[in-house]
Amino acid sequence: MINEVWTTSKWKRLSQSGKNNRNKLEDGSVSKHTEGSISIRQHKKRMQAMLKRPPTGVELYARLHTKWSTQEYITPKAAKVKEAYESAMVAKFGDDTSCHPLLDNETWCEVSGGVKKGRIYGFGYVSNPASFLEGTSSTITSQEVVYERVRNEMRDEMDAKAAEMEAKHQQIHEEMDAKAAAIDAKQQIDAKYEAMEKMYAALQNMMGN
Repeated sequence: MINEVWTTSKWKRLSQSGKNNRNKLEDGSVSKHTEGSISIRQHKKRMQAMLKRPPTGVELYARLHTKWSTQEYITPKAAKVKEAYESAMVAKFGDDTSCHPLLDNETWCEVSGGVKKGRIYGFGYVSNPASFLEGTSSTITSQEVVYERVRNEMRDEMDAKAAEMEAKHQQIHEEMDAKAAAIDAKQQIDAKYEAMEKMYAALQNMMGN
């Protein structure tokens, strides 16, 4: 009976439709992932236990979209999105990746194509990947990152000015030492010249007598 149901034309159409949806092309690549039956939340939990810290968005994305045997991305689009996201994050937050948030929703949506049918490319139905990864809102996280970046830039600028002032102070000190040495040398020459004049005068007096 069950076999008869599964062989009806209706079920065949439904089966083919599901297959077509699973194999839907995205930018010329078949849309797929490697997470299997394990949910993205379970993957995140396992990675957090392994890393002893929350995984970054790129780390979790790589786990779900690379072949475990070769660590290659499963589609050209998967690799392209990762590269575009990393470049955009450097442009937005600077070269120091330690100051980047675990994930920036705005940047990810820009490079991945945004939300389509309630799904975010790479993270499925997770509506706010940044909150999912960090447990805080992406807006607050981004503000904190920008604040940290500005603070670091101000500190670097102050250090540079302090180094410049120290260099100028050293230069002035060296110039003063050089002038003092020159004055001392001149005084010594003047003293020797004065002594020679006295000796010459004494000789003239002796010769005159």
